[in-house]
Amino acid sequence: MQNSKPKEARLQGNDYELTETHVDIYNGYTSFVKWGTISVIAILVLMAIFLL
Repeated sequence: MQNSKPKEARLQGNDYELTETHVDIYNGYTSFVKWGTISVIAILVLMAIFLL
């Protein structure tokens, strides 16, 4: 006898149990972009000071 209710397929991207991991990755990425931007601006300011 078959089940009348089909099983739910495991879809790629249907990983709500990994939400905490996604949040950690997002926080790390935004921190990396923030500090990368700050360091580029600092380098440009130092170049302007020393090269002018």
